[in-house]
Amino acid sequence: MPETDQLKPETNILSSSLLVGLFNQITDDKTLVVLDMGLASAASVNFFGQTKCRLQFTGLIEPEIEKYNDQELTHDERVALFKQELKPQADTKIDIVLFWDIFFYLSAPAITALLEALTPNLHARTKAHSIGLLNARQKMLYSEYGVNAIDQLWQQPISSNQPRIYPHSRHDFGRLLSYFTIDRSCLLSGNRVENLLIINA
Repeated sequence: MPETDQLKPETNILSSSLLVGLFNQITDDKTLVVLDMGLASAASVNFFGQTKCRLQFTGLIEPEIEKYNDQELTHDERVALFKQELKPQADTKIDIVLFWDIFFYLSAPAITALLEALTPNLHARTKAHSIGLLNARQKMLYSEYGVNAIDQLWQQPISSNQPRIYPHSRHDFGRLLSYFTIDRSCLLSGNRVENLLIINA
């Protein structure tokens, strides 16, 4: 079987064990602030439309993402570039960050810069979600992700050229997270894992 066939998802819906823990802070009297690093998927728009939330999509996961990995950039320049793209408001505190698989498209210095750019807008109860691979040497299916239900992720393969992949071992990934720590991980189809991230105490 060709390798490309092995990477095709069997369905657009993935069962998730970690979303419940991610969204357990949803209450009727609190407006949730959600930062989605992907594109504005209909699934996520529909899901969050049923809650009180402020939802921002960044669209960072796209072919142009390679600009953040430019080796000529200094750390401060890279942080400034992320802030320019994210346009964070100083008084906004983010409750949930949906990183999806963005870390596989960022070099180690770029991951450090992205997290530093986000830090002023995080708080002690901020939680995050990311998708990775069981083995960093495996190929990552180029997909758009969203939240379909409290226990379901939505995925859609992207037909455009996949950005360069920067594989990080689980050990390296945990070290690069800096402000976050991996609270729990669960298996997904396609040799993937989903991670629930919490702020370091």
